[in-house]
Amino acid sequence: MKNWQGVLQLSAGDLIGHLNCDHLTSLNVQVANRTLNQPDSYDPLLQLLHERGQRHEDEYIDHLRNKGCQITIIDGVDISDTTVEATKAAMVAGNEYIVQAALKHERWVGRADILRRVDTPSLLGDYSYEIIDTKLARETKGGTVLQLCLYADLLAKVQGCAPEHLYVVSPWSNFVPQKFRFSDYSAYYRGVKSAAEVAVDLVGVDETYPEPKTHCDVCRWQRDCEKRRRNDDHLCLVAGISKNQIKELGSHNINTTKELSSWQLPEGFKPAKGSVSSFEKVLAQASIQVEAREAGHLKFEFLEFAPETGLSALPEPNPGDVFFDIESDQFVGEHGIEYLFGYSIINDLGENEYVADWALDRVTEKAIFERFVDFVFRRRQEFPGMHIYHFGGYEAGALKRLMGRYATRENEVDNLLRGLVLVDLLSVTKNAIRASVESYSLKQLEQFCGYERKVSLHDANVALTQVTAGLELNNIRSIGDEAKSIVEDYNADDCYATLKLRDWLEDLRNQKISEGAPITRPAPGYDEPSEELTAQQKRIQELIELLVQDVPVDPAEQNGEQAALWLLAHILDWHRRENKAVWWEKFRLQDLNEAELYDEKAGLSGLNFLETIAESKTGIPTDRYSFDVQDTDIRGGEGVHNVGGAKLGTISNISFEEQIIDIKKSKASAEIHPEGIFVHKFIDPKEQAASLLRLGEYVAENGILGEGPYKSSRDLLLRSKVSMDSISVEDDNTTALSRSINLASSLTSGVLPIQGPPGTGKSFTGARIICELVRQGKRVGITANSHKVIRNLLDKTLEAAAELGVDLTCIQKPEMGNGEPDSSSLVFAKTNDNVLVSLKDETAQVAGATHFFWCREDAFETVDVLVVDEAGQMSLANVLAVAHAAQTVILLGDPQQLEQPTQGTHPDGTGVSALDHLLNGRQTIASDEGLFLGVTYRMHPKICSFVSEMFYEDKLTSISGCKNQSVNTRGIIDGPGLFYLPVFHSGNTSSSVEEATAVRRLVADILETGETWTDRGGTQKVITPNDIVIIAPYNAHVFEIQKRLPTARVGTVDKFQGQEAAIAIFSMATSTYSDAPRGMEFLYSSNRFNVAISRAQCAAVLVASDNLFDVNCMTPRQMQLANPFCRYSEVSKRL
Repeated sequence: MKNWQGVLQLSAGDLIGHLNCDHLTSLNVQVANRTLNQPDSYDPLLQLLHERGQRHEDEYIDHLRNKGCQITIIDGVDISDTTVEATKAAMVAGNEYIVQAALKHERWVGRADILRRVDTPSLLGDYSYEIIDTKLARETKGGTVLQLCLYADLLAKVQGCAPEHLYVVSPWSNFVPQKFRFSDYSAYYRGVKSAAEVAVDLVGVDETYPEPKTHCDVCRWQRDCEKRRRNDDHLCLVAGISKNQIKELGSHNINTTKELSSWQLPEGFKPAKGSVSSFEKVLAQASIQVEAREAGHLKFEFLEFAPETGLSALPEPNPGDVFFDIESDQFVGEHGIEYLFGYSIINDLGENEYVADWALDRVTEKAIFERFVDFVFRRRQEFPGMHIYHFGGYEAGALKRLMGRYATRENEVDNLLRGLVLVDLLSVTKNAIRASVESYSLKQLEQFCGYERKVSLHDANVALTQVTAGLELNNIRSIGDEAKSIVEDYNADDCYATLKLRDWLEDLRNQKISEGAPITRPAPGYDEPSEELTAQQKRIQELIELLVQDVPVDPAEQNGEQAALWLLAHILDWHRRENKAVWWEKFRLQDLNEAELYDEKAGLSGLNFLETIAESKTGIPTDRYSFDVQDTDIRGGEGVHNVGGAKLGTISNISFEEQIIDIKKSKASAEIHPEGIFVHKFIDPKEQAASLLRLGEYVAENGILGEGPYKSSRDLLLRSKVSMDSISVEDDNTTALSRSINLASSLTSGVLPIQGPPGTGKSFTGARIICELVRQGKRVGITANSHKVIRNLLDKTLEAAAELGVDLTCIQKPEMGNGEPDSSSLVFAKTNDNVLVSLKDETAQVAGATHFFWCREDAFETVDVLVVDEAGQMSLANVLAVAHAAQTVILLGDPQQLEQPTQGTHPDGTGVSALDHLLNGRQTIASDEGLFLGVTYRMHPKICSFVSEMFYEDKLTSISGCKNQSVNTRGIIDGPGLFYLPVFHSGNTSSSVEEATAVRRLVADILETGETWTDRGGTQKVITPNDIVIIAPYNAHVFEIQKRLPTARVGTVDKFQGQEAAIAIFSMATSTYSDAPRGMEFLYSSNRFNVAISRAQCAAVLVASDNLFDVNCMTPRQMQLANPFCRYSEVSKRL
């Protein structure tokens, strides 16, 4: 930021700085206006990085010159009228490459590394320019994309159009640019830019406060801001306090740690958000911190003892115990890198020994992971009772990620987790004691257990920065021995401090036992794999070696056949990895306390016993509990577990309106009254895994190419294109239907993907394809993830058959407990054999069942064509498992709508849905690879235009009649299109009383005046409650809305996929992105947003807090997620 002749000039640095911290913007304005001095700060590493960056740019320019490109360099480093005019002159002249282009518009300025001329018309003529930026980092960060967006915006002011793509050239790329689509980020950029401008203008008017931010760690103002917070005794100094709690306490005039420490909860206190117990905990935490501060010495106190948590989760010390810590850099490549595995042990001489194992690339990352796991298993053989102690959940998570990423040591890691070998001392500590610390970090707890570090945190941070810079810039040689030595010593400090903490906790345990406390040791885990599993794993490993023996490790060096073989090899064990994730999730849930279960969709907390409502003849009670309002997926009928994991019973009833739950207990749990519960369900997909194994066996013996069995599976792996010779290329939707039917019916083998965006008639098309196939005498199978989806396509097929005069009978293997009687055209199978026999004797031509049926060995080639519905939600592994049932597979679906559910960590490319695999990163299927249904019968053009731009590469249009659709009201929704209803609220996570009230008023405004809507045929209809769908991201918010509108069509996004209404209302509930209980990926999911908005025929209404559009995105992926919401705010009418 610079004050240029009384005007503040803003640059990309100011844009990124404001995104990181609004208080930083205020400080920078004061510095620019010379009312505040900037603190001294010198980082020699920054100068080094600048020099390396300039060298990289020079190397790229030399690369262009060597290719014979024309280069024009704009001299100087400033952005003056002279350099700006020189840049414009070079553009007008049509120069091929312009280096260090100076761009300026109003207060914003920038110097773009390189402009490249492209053949896209603009105000300049039959050409325009795109931007290329040279960056040192291996992985492009959010700030880089934001900077490029600013340059693209400035460039558009000169040439009259924005560039379609932005490019980044990294040192490791052989000068091949990484491409970013500008429209995927532009709306988000414009929002950040506008917010930065407002913040600059308000400096001196609205005071900002130095709230703690992630950016503080690297900010030159960190000490000043920290000093101010301490002088203010700010509530953020209380360990574990949340922003929501700080806000609510402020409403009670509690603004300091001291005030909180002496506060008494009002009688009947019920917080707006969270549970009473969570406020009791922060109050107690503040009290002990203030007491210790005033006493001048450390203090701690024991928490109430509970089985299987706290000190009861501490295993017996063992001479083989390992104390483990990982150093990592999450900005290296796509996944980050775990670059140092460090651990301490007691060696054969009885001395502490530290081991450091480094990884500076992917190959050595895999190697150090394998070496550590192998070391642990050798040590377990010598010391069967040993454990691995770590602090926090990162180390356990890293082992799971590396196991999945490299598909190695999976049994071993699984055994470590099931055997409860890993012990998280952070969890033990937080559930055992309350300490006078401002955070429960290892560094702060060291003062209690008496550990003194050998390396200062300052020296460690300098060395860590040097290491991460070398990794991120792919300049390994720059990482000196001294820096590595300091990082090793720092890591060793963490390992030894973990040992010291364990010993201190063990002393506390012994102390309390001597005082009579009933503290036990944790029950041993189970880690012996079954013989069947071991035999299967052995064969899978043999197949992997056979399949990839001639395949290059680097994906860039693989041809299509080799890539398919690699994919098959590493998807063979997909189901076991998913199984592990399911059980790991149970282990994670059972380690949570009652308060932590509040934020879990599988959990329910704040339970209070009310009464026993029933009792069996044997004395087994059914107990009723009240619970706090919260977001949960629990619906009744599930088996439940208590905190700690013990089985509790079964939910016989749950009412979210009355906030009561009834639990039928077991004999063992009859006297136990839980404060929190969670559910966990597991269905073994062993048939699917066996089917994949048979596919692997065939390919290993016969190869992946050629005709023969498993043709559809092999074509799917190869991404083989279907022949388009039998279809016309016209683009109207009638032709699209006939093209689909013609192409599907002409196939004799292979895979046909049909992508159907919202309202394009995917099921309509699929049903008519099935009818045509039956007319040709073919047997057709239908599968999907759920019985409901299968039944829907069966019903559509029967409707089409009646309309087209096709004689067919369907059979379905329904879900358990189905009592629906057979009809003349739809039969329900009692057993799997019923389905097989019906297909064989041709009493049924169409069979519907989930993948649990079609993957069975006896289902091999039982049908001619298998139709996979909602293939964007079915995993590639499961589609490969069922594809053996037919030589031809049709994939119906849309990966831009709801995604496939998955929990495991899988090798690259194996964790996607079948359609995602074929789209290969694109939003739409290519015209030579499948069929894209590009005309919607549902959405008004104003709605369709937004959906098409954001989610379908501008390929989706509305059928002509859709422009007739409109809402004819005298209320606030006055016509067709997109609307935005802002609602102010703060601190809301998964539900919002304010938004629920606003939705009720909005619906009343629409219904109470008896208004009408017009369908695409021009018919006017009175708007009824059935013409309005109300969609929410979270179940807790659904319940809030249902309280106010009990007869309305209300539900989550999942409930309404495939449905439509004249008006769709999407209420977001969450106040800000940082309040989102399931993270940004869920709250801003483009798939879910697409589904919600595209339910609307006439009007879509987004109900949300304005703060939801103020998102601090750190990565390009996060910017992509937020971009559609920001674009919506630009094109919608504000109510």
